[in-house]
Amino acid sequence: MSAETASYQPVPGSRKDDAILVVDGVRRAFGGLVAVDVEHIEVPRNKITALIGPNGAGKTTFFNLMTGFDHVDSGVITLDGEDITGTPPHRLAAKGMVRTFQLTKALAKLSTIENMKLGALDQRGEKFWSALIPGTWTKQEREIEARADAILKRFNLTHMRDEFAGTMSGGQRKLLEMARALMTDPRVVMLDEPMAGVNPALAQSLLELIKMLPSEGRTVIFVEHNMDVVQEISDWVIVMAEGRVIAEGTPAEIKSNKAVVDAYLGAHHGEDLSKVELT
Repeated sequence: MSAETASYQPVPGSRKDDAILVVDGVRRAFGGLVAVDVEHIEVPRNKITALIGPNGAGKTTFFNLMTGFDHVDSGVITLDGEDITGTPPHRLAAKGMVRTFQLTKALAKLSTIENMKLGALDQRGEKFWSALIPGTWTKQEREIEARADAILKRFNLTHMRDEFAGTMSGGQRKLLEMARALMTDPRVVMLDEPMAGVNPALAQSLLELIKMLPSEGRTVIFVEHNMDVVQEISDWVIVMAEGRVIAEGTPAEIKSNKAVVDAYLGAHHGEDLSKVELT
């Protein structure tokens, strides 16, 4: 935890000195069920923010709204002061905001390196007329491949470079999806349960990779159930219940927050929250 995050007020909707993502009055309902009703949150720049809460809290829907995979009924979402409400995912990627999924989206019948190259933006060879003239895109293709190889090396996936993505373990596919996200050189990386289905050895490697991202000028927002993970890597934690933000704070503040305990940990009241799996 940095001195900066320690100075933030541990209350829902607290103001941040340098927020990169701001959500105002965002609401989403399905019929008569209000899934998300977030009055105001600010996500600090170049920090790791965890989004936690019980099943049915609205985390996934909220994640989808922020990343363009669902539309808001009302409200505004801004990225670096720019209104991105309703912006489709591919345009958000071009603006520097990408996400991964709990169930990985690797293309099983393409090789690892081909999956990586798909993540690069503004590829000249993807345009019809340019594709007919190799001289207009081959140099860029080599540069993209070199960048993909460098990221694969960082993620310890070089040995899988030419293997089909479908032959990878679940943990390796998680690494591939995060590596592919970095091909866009994002400012904001959204991770949906990055530790789900990952064996302990790979999980530790993935945690170390996530912790490095803020030092590269990237903001991380992730959904997670495991409080050990949240406490290990988070600078800030946002807690949702019944579609609303009920608490914000550092991991230590959230661990002892009575509103959090009362809202969805009543069955574990009195236990050390670090030992509780938030399902």
